[in-house]
Amino acid sequence: MDTDKIKEKAEIAFDKKTYEDTISKLSDERDRLERDLKKEYRNARRYVRSNPEQGVGISLLGGFVIGFVVAKLLD
Repeated sequence: MDTDKIKEKAEIAFDKKTYEDTISKLSDERDRLERDLKKEYRNARRYVRSNPEQGVGISLLGGFVIGFVVAKLLD
């Protein structure tokens, strides 16, 4: 076999392995982020249920801030 052909086949195999490793790492990271997001969502719901007044206040303040920002952007 020609050296160039061997080199080409090795590069193709290396690229496939690198691609599969990258996909695997990204999949693991996605799973971790999903778990973290679900955990934080549960914590936020518990907090609002135990402190409804503060939850409403924070939501109201957030709405005002978002409204102010949107109004400035559209103006």
